[in-house]
Amino acid sequence: MSSLKASFDLTPLQNIDLLTEEQEQRLNTLQKDLSQDPVKASDEQNRRATKIEQLKTQLNRIADACSDDSLLGVVEKQVTAKTKRRAATVAAQTAFGDLDMKGVGTSVWQTLWASAKSYATSLGEDLSPFPPAEGQACVLCHQEIKSDAATRMRGFEEFIQKDTERLAARAEQEAQEAVVEFKNFRIEPQILATIRDVVVTTDSALAKNIRRFLASARVRLSETRKFLGTLPDHPSLTALEPLRGDAIDELAGSVRTYAASLSASIDHEGRQRLEDERAELLDIKDAERFHTIAVAEVERLKSLALVDACLKDMATTTITKLGNAIADDLITPLMQDRFQKEIVALADNRVRVKIERSGGKFGSPQYLVRLFASSDAKVENVLSEGEQTCVALASYLTELANASHSSALVFDDPVTSLDHIWRNSVAERLAEEAKVRQVVVFTHDLIFVNDLHQLAKKAGTPVKLAHLGRGVNGVGLVSDNLPWEAASIRHRIDDLEKHARAANRLYDAQDDARYRASSYDFYDKLRSTWERGVEDILFSGVVVRHRDYVNLKGLDRVAALTPKDIQAVVSGFGKCSNHIKGHDPSRGRNAAAPKPTDMIADIQALKTWEEDLRKRQNAASQQARSNNKVATA
Repeated sequence: MSSLKASFDLTPLQNIDLLTEEQEQRLNTLQKDLSQDPVKASDEQNRRATKIEQLKTQLNRIADACSDDSLLGVVEKQVTAKTKRRAATVAAQTAFGDLDMKGVGTSVWQTLWASAKSYATSLGEDLSPFPPAEGQACVLCHQEIKSDAATRMRGFEEFIQKDTERLAARAEQEAQEAVVEFKNFRIEPQILATIRDVVVTTDSALAKNIRRFLASARVRLSETRKFLGTLPDHPSLTALEPLRGDAIDELAGSVRTYAASLSASIDHEGRQRLEDERAELLDIKDAERFHTIAVAEVERLKSLALVDACLKDMATTTITKLGNAIADDLITPLMQDRFQKEIVALADNRVRVKIERSGGKFGSPQYLVRLFASSDAKVENVLSEGEQTCVALASYLTELANASHSSALVFDDPVTSLDHIWRNSVAERLAEEAKVRQVVVFTHDLIFVNDLHQLAKKAGTPVKLAHLGRGVNGVGLVSDNLPWEAASIRHRIDDLEKHARAANRLYDAQDDARYRASSYDFYDKLRSTWERGVEDILFSGVVVRHRDYVNLKGLDRVAALTPKDIQAVVSGFGKCSNHIKGHDPSRGRNAAAPKPTDMIADIQALKTWEEDLRKRQNAASQQARSNNKVATA
């Protein structure tokens, strides 16, 4: 190992013999057995062989019990019993269906009938035929048999001749015995321990086969239990994994052979053979280990030689000079053009700045932002905080444009200190960037959120809204969608429905104080939702507070409004005003808080109004587009 060099070729050693899994297991067994008394080791191996043979017996029993004949036979017996019981029931209904007397057709009744027939037969057919015909005397009551009685007794005899009840009872007994035997069958869990102790350490492939066999057997037992409950017409079981019984026999034989060799190792020659085998296996194992170490060492030496060669040819000063030259010729013009595009997109022409290269360090060019009017003035002393934010964002996006990756961007309140004009420019730029990469924005500015949302939707960019909050479980709790102040009508309705259900639990618990407070909060939120409905639904977003434009595309939807819609808003808003803390109630009146059913009804009123109006607005919008197409044609 000490003589290895980076130039050494270890390719000829690639085909070295490696220790197989079976050889590894054999080596472990030899190490263990040669460290103890050979007689005890031999006895242990013989016991192990016996366990393997017993294991095969158990597995064969499981294979027989889980065969198609055994499992489907149980199901078939139940089906047969059910079929024969149905036949017996039909026969009994035919023979006794018009009788109200209990016990007719039972085994006791059949015994009585057989006795009567035997008695009549002993008298002779001429004296007393059985059953007696119409006009003849009954052998039991000596009364003349009427027509209906003769018909009924012939039906009784026909029922006895068919013997359906006895056959059904026998089939049911056989089915019950088969089901009991099936349910009492168990795959003992100790069998897995036996597999682990006596098979895994010697033949892992065989152990895997046995486990799969047991798993398929359990599946078949489970399927059979299901079939017994449903009795399908054509039951089919999952195939049983074939068991490698010959491999189990071979394993038991090899273990007994090894036990004999251990017994023979009592003499010096026998033990020497086992020790030689162990030494050979250890040599193979060590060869593999040393080969791995040698390959790693040669690779390490090659890396060191490469690093040494590079260090001789490279110096930081040379790299920096070369980097600066490349930056002057290639990078700087591109950076300057890109920066001007970014700063114009964010601040138009209000901020007159440029970037210039200011040297380099360790091969990386560096740049400074300077004013066009005065290159010597410090930018941070001239520009406002909002203007500096735009410059910083433009610089970042310029650097990003020259990057080779498209990783996600994360911004934390990028519009701090910006007025609404620049805020919208930042939103447009981030929405544009979101077309090519994921953009994550954290902000407290809901107007900025709305701008981002609208611009992203306009660009067809997928948007995921969420908000972070704090609660009794801590801070940083993530909730889907936006907080209440910025949530849509439908999300608010969903929140109100949850609120009403929570209030209902307080009402049922007779917690009057907390229920009243919850109802105040509920109707306060419901009233604000009606107000938001005027903006988002009634006027279809044509005019939105704090938005700097009017959406004329929604005017055709406003045409769907009716006086009934206006009255619904006035009524819903007015009712909410009667149940909020904004009005001081009379001390004498002490009105009761609205019931949970009222809350649900008021939510439903808002929901119905919102769904109905949206449908009519969509229809009005489609009609308007259709009219425009006709006019254009």
